[in-house]
Amino acid sequence: MKVNELLNLNVESIALGGKALARVDGYVVFVDRGVPGDRLEARITRARRGYAEARLERIEAPSPLRVEPACPHVARCGGCRFQELAYDEQLRQKQRQVIETLQRLGGIATPNVTAIVPAPETFGYRNKMEFSFAPAPDGEPLLGLHERGTFDRVFELEICLLPSQLTVEIVRLTQRFARERRWRAYHARRHEGVVRFLIVRHLPQSGECAVHLIAASDDVPGIAEWARAVASLSKAVRCVTLGLAHTRASVAFSEEERVLEGRATIVERLLGLEFEASANAFLQTNSRQAEALYGAALEAARLDGSETVLDLYCGTGTLTLLFARAARAVVGVESVPDAVEAARRNAARNRIANARFETGEARRVLREWARGERPGALKPDVVVVDPPRAGLHPRVVARVIELRPQRVVYVSCNPGTLARDLRNFAAGGYALAEARPFDMFPHTPHIECVARLELADIPAL
Repeated sequence: MKVNELLNLNVESIALGGKALARVDGYVVFVDRGVPGDRLEARITRARRGYAEARLERIEAPSPLRVEPACPHVARCGGCRFQELAYDEQLRQKQRQVIETLQRLGGIATPNVTAIVPAPETFGYRNKMEFSFAPAPDGEPLLGLHERGTFDRVFELEICLLPSQLTVEIVRLTQRFARERRWRAYHARRHEGVVRFLIVRHLPQSGECAVHLIAASDDVPGIAEWARAVASLSKAVRCVTLGLAHTRASVAFSEEERVLEGRATIVERLLGLEFEASANAFLQTNSRQAEALYGAALEAARLDGSETVLDLYCGTGTLTLLFARAARAVVGVESVPDAVEAARRNAARNRIANARFETGEARRVLREWARGERPGALKPDVVVVDPPRAGLHPRVVARVIELRPQRVVYVSCNPGTLARDLRNFAAGGYALAEARPFDMFPHTPHIECVARLELADIPAL
């Protein structure tokens, strides 16, 4: 198979990465924008041993599962890869992916995977969006989203159906202001320019909105006027800030922050508790589905109120504090000091006294507890883990196994690393009792899961 070769393909399914999967001459071929059941013509853009990637050229016979996308940007945007697939089929494909991944990578012959929980809304569900600046060929600043498969090409946003209408209005105002004041957009390859990202967080449960402009320096003409204009769009806008990012990494993260209008944080409400959200803070970006996800994690823990719970990768304490209401005591562990401070403020805000927080990387904290080098070691009845997409380090798994909790609740945003980690837990005596998938991000390939692991009745290793 050669690059630029033109093929006729029958699409079979959607792969874990969100691309359509077809087979030809022994090759697995991944095609962007294909739908299961499509008969299409595709051009090979990348060929490797055993697989190839292809670009859709023409749909010869559309699948009955194909629907007309609502967004005009779907062909070039890197976000909604599933928008041309009927929503019921999106759910079926995600359910299948979880089962097959647990079988193939986790070594679990018949995993107990419950029916996927659909999102309450398929559009307008995102409470946070990150938009990028880039210079147009004529030097004018563009503000929008990344083109599919690129980190340095941005198309100017006309509309986005995932966030609130207020979010789109803020983007449009900023686009106009950037052009009129001739803001210098940052070039991701040359590392030249000033304005880099615009983050808008509009929380549906509380109704509060925060707007964060991230730049390489404070040389942004008319920044105060822009902030006033943004704040005047709606009473919901409670926070407008300028964040400075000196790193070259293409990450919307500020190292310094200046409040331009309002206050530094806003607040969201989840399952009866309040949580603050700053520019850098992690908060689930689908608030309504997050309540279902966290409710499932609490249910999986099967607490009766007498337990001690260890929450690893606790962030700003969302799960820690929810568990604290149902347990005797909870300890959260987080490596980011600012997140730990926010977690402690969240505990005080909600008047929760039976939760404490440890600052440190999970592997190091567990090792220091095991060696008696850090005070506060505990013998948890339940361990909760909510790691990033990379999953758990094998030594974290080993340390958790050494603690011998009766139960492990694993909240995962990546079925592949979840399956790998379940295999490692199984070697230490923990079997998967149940996995419940959640569709947190309709029209995208992302899947969240809550997995319950139970300690088998075998001797400790």
